[in-house]
Amino acid sequence: MELHSKEKIFITGINGFTGKHLEAYLVKNNYNVFGTVLGNSLNKNHFCCDILDENQLFEILNQIKPTYVVHLAAISFVASKNQQNMYNVNIFGTINLINAIERLDYKPKKILIASSAAIYGNIEGELNEQMCPAPVNHYGNSKLVMENMLKSYFINQNIIITRPFNYTGLGQEGHFLIPKIISHYKQKKDIIELGNIDVFREFNNVDYVIKCYIELLFSDYKSEVVNVCTGNELSINNILDKISLIAGYRIQVKVNPEFVRKNEVKILKGSVDKLHGMIGDFTEDYGIERTLEEMLKEK
Repeated sequence: MELHSKEKIFITGINGFTGKHLEAYLVKNNYNVFGTVLGNSLNKNHFCCDILDENQLFEILNQIKPTYVVHLAAISFVASKNQQNMYNVNIFGTINLINAIERLDYKPKKILIASSAAIYGNIEGELNEQMCPAPVNHYGNSKLVMENMLKSYFINQNIIITRPFNYTGLGQEGHFLIPKIISHYKQKKDIIELGNIDVFREFNNVDYVIKCYIELLFSDYKSEVVNVCTGNELSINNILDKISLIAGYRIQVKVNPEFVRKNEVKILKGSVDKLHGMIGDFTEDYGIERTLEEMLKEK
């Protein structure tokens, strides 16, 4: 993949967890990177914008005229209590973006839209793109509705939809599972309250997800929905074992019934067949041990 420094990339939610990593990667490779933020930013390439305002989006896009668009802005915390806002942002914010793009006098080379593996719901085992989605929470349902709405734009725009599985890394907010565990170790806590630690999930590195996004963005593929995953599952207990080895002590886990989800499936991971067929396999470059060591060392 050859990177072209003159091309412009526009990222919604550029100051979010994934956006920061994606921007850093692209800037390092000499791209002109622009994006939206909700508040003010000292970065001249960051535009304060509410994606629920289509006209505001159009004005910014028309000014920048990006070659590529990556849509990351979303309400991504599953336990968010403002359900109406989740649906508004995740569905109508996305539709506003595509409608604003449709008003431009040119067509971007590619629009990558981040959906979520949460659209599958509690289906046991290895999940592939041919399965019928069955979301069990508002976050997953909002992303599924978004996907269904986007498909009507496939004929006019070069869109690819990604379904990332669980991932973590430097800078992720503390209410997510791995940062919560890491923070307890950093603070030398003796006890941590968690839910079921014997369920198996993917715990991928955000840098792996970024690599996949970049490869998909610059590929010739369009009108596709694809998992972004490694197919490598670990239990939360496995994660605790690995952190314990790095930190040099074992934290005591207290199971809090409020954190235990009803009817939780034992194993949930993604099928990599379609992803590897499109961009190849580089999962070995992003091991969980490296991820955990980086997060433990982060100040």
